[in-house]
Amino acid sequence: MSESWKDYSNDPDINNFKVLLVYANSPMDNLMPVSISSVSGALRRRGFDVRLFDTTFYPGTTEGGGERFGSLQVAEFNYDEVGIKFITSNVFEDFRNLVQEYNPNLIGLSTVEPTHEFGVALLENVSDLNIPTIVGGVFSILSPEDVIREEVVDMVCIGEGEKTIVELCDRMAKGEDYANIENLWVKHDGKIIKNNKASLINIDELPDLVFSIYDPKRIYRPMAGHLYRMAPIEFSRGCPYQCSYCSAPAFAERFKGQGKWLRNKSINKIIREMKSYVQNYKIEYFYFVSETFLAMPQDRFNEFCKEYLKVGIPFWFNTRPETITENKIKMLEDIGCHRMSIGIECGNEEYRKKMLRRYGSNAQFISKCNIVSKSSIQLSVNNIIGFPDETRSMMFDTINVNREIDANNYTCSIFQPYRGTCLYEYCVNKGYFPRGKLANDLTATSPLKQPHITADAIKGFARVFPLYIKFPKSKFPLIQKAEKFDEEGNRIFDELSKVYRQKYEKKYIPIS
Repeated sequence: MSESWKDYSNDPDINNFKVLLVYANSPMDNLMPVSISSVSGALRRRGFDVRLFDTTFYPGTTEGGGERFGSLQVAEFNYDEVGIKFITSNVFEDFRNLVQEYNPNLIGLSTVEPTHEFGVALLENVSDLNIPTIVGGVFSILSPEDVIREEVVDMVCIGEGEKTIVELCDRMAKGEDYANIENLWVKHDGKIIKNNKASLINIDELPDLVFSIYDPKRIYRPMAGHLYRMAPIEFSRGCPYQCSYCSAPAFAERFKGQGKWLRNKSINKIIREMKSYVQNYKIEYFYFVSETFLAMPQDRFNEFCKEYLKVGIPFWFNTRPETITENKIKMLEDIGCHRMSIGIECGNEEYRKKMLRRYGSNAQFISKCNIVSKSSIQLSVNNIIGFPDETRSMMFDTINVNREIDANNYTCSIFQPYRGTCLYEYCVNKGYFPRGKLANDLTATSPLKQPHITADAIKGFARVFPLYIKFPKSKFPLIQKAEKFDEEGNRIFDELSKVYRQKYEKKYIPIS
């Protein structure tokens, strides 16, 4: 193990140094994040004292919600079964009280674009306490200039955070200068010191994820109508594809001088981690964190399937239709794969190829998805509507593709022009989206101002998306009325939703 990961758990300077991590999250987005869990693991392995302020159980902190709670896009579930409920106290007061009680030496905020303003507002609420702050996460990497501009932000991490925050805390704990650490932009003597990016991490050297920093109820996540003790497992960082709506190509481009962004964790380390999490956290279900899980080489997939028999609990992952084969699905069935999500995104072939850089025909996509449909593995089909220049007719192209797929459920996100993506630049150049504005959660309203379609029209279409897939076409005029968020539209939507739940939603049996 490299010197930078050396354990100093008995060093009094380090043991007395306290770090408060802040996870500014969308309400009820319940899957525990790899980012915070990994940074916590790095700090604790070094011997630092770490605590977390997590906003997941606070309502109304951001527009949208990570779990699509209450929509037809997920099976109904009941948080009361495990005691999960919204926190009714004020999030800003609670954060301030924790900061005053804990008195950390450093506050580290992790945000993504939809939660960035909320995270900064939390820091502003304690700015008078004069505690150094560092901000990291996807948005900080892609838009460091915007982040460092915030008065309450002292440092920005422009690369991977695990080694960087450990080195920063080492120097701070020992009273040493930290203005020249790679991966950091630092405000110093009225100037901003912009250090270079560090080399990319060997992800096999990363510490185990730490889940004990979360509220114990955070380990529960809904899946197919039931709540399981679920943990994420990071299989890889990066993606081989170049989709125009995704930030993965931007990361590959920005870090090409620091190494290869697409990296795979060894199967041996993955299996060892899983066994540890099952033992230490009583995990019942794993989510595999990989941009496109089945894009891995065949020999790696074979090794994973062989070794996973030693773990043997259900799991779920995301992949793309072109990575599906009958042999892979059979092998996944044999080792207990419970569910997989396949991204179709758009059903208009010409637009998908030209604008989204997604190739392959609708017939191929349908055929690949139905390989999964015929297996014992549950299938979720992921879609996006509200792309720039997408018309209502094109959204029905997506509906028609989904109508040919026998899935367990169908999700519909609303396109957001996230910073660093090709479609962000396209939307800005077309005048659909102001440069510098922040995008929202994928479950929120479309932020685009387009002449041919309104944001309300896109939101209404998203609401009834599963109805258009499952109901006969003779019901389409009635479903169209349910797209309106008025008294009649809401009444019709409620009536159709009951029929959908009773007649079309697949009933799930809990995993024993």
